Amino acid sequence: MREMIPRDSPCYCIKVRRAANTLTKFYDKALEPANLTVSQFSLLTDIKLLKTCNKSELAQYAKLDRTTIIRNLNSLRERGFIEEVPGTNHRNTLIQLTALGESAIAEGLIQWKQAQHQIKETIGLDSIEDFTRILTTIESLV
Repeated sequence: MREMIPRDSPCYCIKVRRAANTLTKFYDKALEPANLTVSQFSLLTDIKLLKTCNKSELAQYAKLDRTTIIRNLNSLRERGFIEEVPGTNHRNTLIQLTALGESAIAEGLIQWKQAQHQIKETIGLDSIEDFTRILTTIESLV
């Protein structure tokens, strides 16, 4: 068996993508007891903040493309966490949390806070503000 040589890319994009994949796996593992992924938890909390929204509004708020939103919403609807209600016309349905969705957020919040604390401890209290500022700056590129 060949020994794997770590690849260290000079590309900032690749480094961020690798770090994002690692963080996603970390948060997904942390949220397992709540039976949620970090993507599901994030969408549920976004919907809670928006109260009632359509898919396009949610996509814009979450900074995700609409097809990704729709795919994730299907899973949340099947699990009873969200429901669609009629909008202003027959083509525009709105999304809102159900009581089960509110409970899922409450349960996930405990694990999410623990994960946040662990990330803060790992990065270090002195560096976490810089880390957050850098991520915000990267998000503002487009």
